Amino acid sequence: MTTTHATDEQVCGLRERKKSATRAAIHETALRLVAERGQHSVTVEEICAEVGVSPRTFFNYYPSKIAAAFDLLVAEIPDEQREWFLSAKGSLIGDACELVGRTVALPTDFLRIKALLHGQPELAMDYWTSTIARLRPFFKLMQERTGDPQTARIAFGIVIAAVMSAMARPEGDEAGSIRDRVLTGVRTMRDLIAEVEL
Repeated sequence: MTTTHATDEQVCGLRERKKSATRAAIHETALRLVAERGQHSVTVEEICAEVGVSPRTFFNYYPSKIAAAFDLLVAEIPDEQREWFLSAKGSLIGDACELVGRTVALPTDFLRIKALLHGQPELAMDYWTSTIARLRPFFKLMQERTGDPQTARIAFGIVIAAVMSAMARPEGDEAGSIRDRVLTGVRTMRDLIAEVEL
């Protein structure tokens, strides 16, 4: 019984390592090709051929070549974090930022991605669109928590703007430091809104 359990864990561990390696290879290849040739001169088929995977496998990991280049996976929110957010009693924006910090990390090669955006600024809109799609699960949770789609949309917009601001900051580019940077972005927006005469 113990041997079987250990074997199952080994198989699962091997499977996860293979998935991680495949994802990394797809991302690395997409990032390099897009950086070298521009997004319109690269196809998903070319990326797949170089990595040695099928288009079907590619789309199991990323929804588009740009998402692959930016390593923007759709955020996965673990059940325990989902339950925490839905029952949390803090501010909606503050709790959402905390949830982002707990479940989203910057890519390990984020500096290369920033360099790509700097060298090809026309990709900024694609990056923005991919980031919104990546964080869509947070909007659904905000809507579930508030029961009000309009409030959820406004809150989600604030969090998205804070995430984009956090990713654009030149300092502190190490992976995984997004939480404090998102909160800093929200505070900046709060201060700017306080200056508005309504």
